[in-house]
Amino acid sequence: MTDQRFSTPDLARRLLAPIAALLGLVAGLSVLILPSPAPTTAGPTQFSAERAMASINRLADEPHSVLNREAHDRARDDVIGMFADLGYTADVHSDPLFDFSIPEDKETFDMLSAEQQAAVKDAPAETIVVDVPGKSERTMALMAHYDSATDSDGDRARFTTSGDSYGAADDGYGVATIVETLRALKAEGRQPENSLKIVITDAEEIGLIGARNEMHHHRADYENVDLVLNLEARGMSGPAFMFETSPNNSAVAGYFLSHVKQPVTGSLFPSLYALMPNSTDMTNLIPEGFTVLNIAAVGDADHYHQSTDAPRYVDHSTLQHYGDQALDLTRAWAFDGQAPMLTADGDLHFFQLWRGLTVRYPAAVGTGLGCLAVIAALGAVAVRTRSLHWKRVLGSVWGLTWRAVSVSTAAGLAQLGAMAMKWAPESGLGPNPLLPWMFAGGALIGAGLTAHFVVRRWKEGLGQETIAAVLLLLTAACVPIMVLVPGTAYVLVLPTLALALTALAPQRVRPVVGALAAFVIVVLFAPTILFIHELLSLSAVWATVFFAIMPMAPLALTLLQAGSRRTTAQTSSSPDATLDGAAAAGPATATA
Repeated sequence: MTDQRFSTPDLARRLLAPIAALLGLVAGLSVLILPSPAPTTAGPTQFSAERAMASINRLADEPHSVLNREAHDRARDDVIGMFADLGYTADVHSDPLFDFSIPEDKETFDMLSAEQQAAVKDAPAETIVVDVPGKSERTMALMAHYDSATDSDGDRARFTTSGDSYGAADDGYGVATIVETLRALKAEGRQPENSLKIVITDAEEIGLIGARNEMHHHRADYENVDLVLNLEARGMSGPAFMFETSPNNSAVAGYFLSHVKQPVTGSLFPSLYALMPNSTDMTNLIPEGFTVLNIAAVGDADHYHQSTDAPRYVDHSTLQHYGDQALDLTRAWAFDGQAPMLTADGDLHFFQLWRGLTVRYPAAVGTGLGCLAVIAALGAVAVRTRSLHWKRVLGSVWGLTWRAVSVSTAAGLAQLGAMAMKWAPESGLGPNPLLPWMFAGGALIGAGLTAHFVVRRWKEGLGQETIAAVLLLLTAACVPIMVLVPGTAYVLVLPTLALALTALAPQRVRPVVGALAAFVIVVLFAPTILFIHELLSLSAVWATVFFAIMPMAPLALTLLQAGSRRTTAQTSSSPDATLDGAAAAGPATATA
């Protein structure tokens, strides 16, 4: 006989977890809300995107790659003039643009046409440096680059033209943010406690040459630099998110999260970026031992290195987000005579629950949570072992796997087909109106098929087998990720732990545990899926579709368990249930 004192009304039981999932969706997506651009009339110590636009309009009035020497020199003078307008005299570090003793430089030079080679053979790379002395020699460097992209193809043919990108975002966002940040700090009317170094590099787009020259020819100037903030862009819109740190980031990431009011980041991104072939100026600084933070916007990446990277396409809210973060961090450093040392021996794991609230813990805690998730998942399977039909567990594993793999493969083939038919850029860079449809279509179809499969197995009395299958799949994914890329593991570890605890929870508290689990799964995956899409879909939409399908099975099972009045024993396997439930998949019905 059920103890009614602890029972939950049927409607509340069924609605609690779905409501929590919706709250998780709202909380997760709130991270993407951008600040409103501050007008030119904003207070003098505030960052104003509208004021910063003056610098972008000045710098990005024409394409100015290093191959277009006249326009490039005008851009250099524009940047020098921006600092002169603030009362600062800039130093120009003029070093060789090409060092023919370096194989990469010779290879790049050989790609140029004869006319271009003649124009740039003896041309310098001219990095602009402004020193702002404080009472202490401890220094924070703010970096960006002022040259625009040469071309958009992304392969050896990219140097056949001088490029048509105006560089409004890449890297006008960085230059304008630094100029407006420096103006706002100067408006404080007091000498900084710590020093600042502004470094606007040249020739980043053809091989990070300006930053390399700084390390090769001016390394002594950076001896007192404790922190480097680099501002980049790989798109025009969306949040400016912190995507890269130097290794052993627990101190610097913690400092960033403590002083920036609205960060958009997660330890997944620095960990993932370290595995990618992409590079920025920080590629030259990190091996030198500098403590680094790197920020970039990635939304609307079809403008990246295109003629549409121009002032008229600038997202003023994105620019404001760059500025708010840069000013928060720089002000905290500049006016704190007791600024901490930012070196550490370990990494920090962190992610955002909602706008302005970040969860963070040391890597050792992350390892502990991972071990707990694996133990809980295997424990949840173990308590069902005597009643499980392992043939049907394997059937569930197969059913979930082939659906995710086939849909993501189809999305990848569709992308390759569009490239082959010239409906999409072959390099992945450039306008591609089909890309959002490929991603959204693949993700929705895959999620729908997965949800339909899970719900059908549940109705057939194969709930235990499906739970066991999903927990085993998640465990198999968690273990290698915890070992190889521990900073990313929370994305799988916490949902695994959430599903396992829901499965282990006593019946009378399962609705509450399931609601918390649904919230965790959705709040972690919702913004991460969108960011992964912006980062990878340009060239690997199959990967982003697969990632978008992953949370559907654990979420559906969490909702089903939380809303069900059946105990574990009552979800026993039906003897006549099919191995894979081969009936045709219909619309997703996992809205339990």
